[in-house]
Amino acid sequence: MDNRGSKSEFHNSVKEQRVDGSWCIEKYNSLHLRCTLMGFERNYQIKIPSNQLNKLSFSTLNYKPNLNPWFVTGFTDAEGCFSISIKPDAKLKLKWRASPLFIIKLHIKDLAILEEIKHTLGVGKIRKNGINSVQYLVETFKEFQVIVEHFNKYPLVTAKVSDFLLFKQCFEIIKQGEHLTENGILKLVGLKSSLNWGLSEKLKFAFPNVVLVNRPVYNFKAALPLDPFWVAGFTSGDGSFNLTIKSPEAKKGYRVSLRFSINLNVRELAVIKGLVTFFNLHETKVSKIADVTAIETNVIDQHIYISEKSVTLQITKISDIVDTIIPFFEKYPILGVKSLDFADFQKVAKIVVAKEHLTPEGFKLILEIKSNMNQSRRSAR
Repeated sequence: MDNRGSKSEFHNSVKEQRVDGSWCIEKYNSLHLRCTLMGFERNYQIKIPSNQLNKLSFSTLNYKPNLNPWFVTGFTDAEGCFSISIKPDAKLKLKWRASPLFIIKLHIKDLAILEEIKHTLGVGKIRKNGINSVQYLVETFKEFQVIVEHFNKYPLVTAKVSDFLLFKQCFEIIKQGEHLTENGILKLVGLKSSLNWGLSEKLKFAFPNVVLVNRPVYNFKAALPLDPFWVAGFTSGDGSFNLTIKSPEAKKGYRVSLRFSINLNVRELAVIKGLVTFFNLHETKVSKIADVTAIETNVIDQHIYISEKSVTLQITKISDIVDTIIPFFEKYPILGVKSLDFADFQKVAKIVVAKEHLTPEGFKLILEIKSNMNQSRRSAR
């Protein structure tokens, strides 16, 4: 019943998690970076009074008062979840309560992104979820019409479309009041069987004769151009900006490479191909290779790698990075902590283009930048 799949099977390009730091504003408008590993909650510079975080004010780099709606859709394609909760409730006639859920869960250091999404959509709430994570949650029936209307107008692009279609059917059943009938509850259980992780063992036991619903067929609309704000939102969730440094070969010195990548479940191959087309990257057929774990990986394009469970867009050519990737994200910014990685990525690109990485001073600077990127980030510069 697991319909989501892994995003990080490919050995060379795993999505970086948002655990590195975020900007916050305290009184007198002083701006500083609040780091991830701050110990216990009592040591936080800004206290978290309860699970409800709506009253806290955070911001990140590239802060904007309103997000482009396509950015919201792109970020949801990367990080969002459409679900339906079916739980026992002895107070109800049918003894079961059904309610739709729309959730985006992130590390607490990217709380600002959730606040921006909440502000843009105008519905939902933000709650703390564990020690280091927060979630944007829409769970009231009146607010779901806003969610449905948004994604009808700004459609999802990835296989998450299937989850949304099932979610909409659940919403309509509840909207019509059918969830208060036995037949309606059975319909919801059947729909839930193909939504995200499917049915729990408890629900399977409680509804042994439920008619399972087939998951809607997902087709990536390659003929439609991707919206640039969708790409920025999706990359803010699933993109990665990395540096690799290889050992010296003879007298050539260390080799510094930049890598922009997006790693998805293999079912999203069409989306990855769509991104190659979007960035106008020229396709070059190449042969099969084997990765370091001896699992065969098909390289169907110089930018696309496929393993058994994952597909990866990987751009390493310095001209593609300097002429295409960096200018694009300068115009359509990355949001959240990942924007810090992109800023460092830009710095290193300039050093490499100027060939300063071949000097001891330039190479040392690159090592310093790399030591503070992605999961290693501890402070902002």
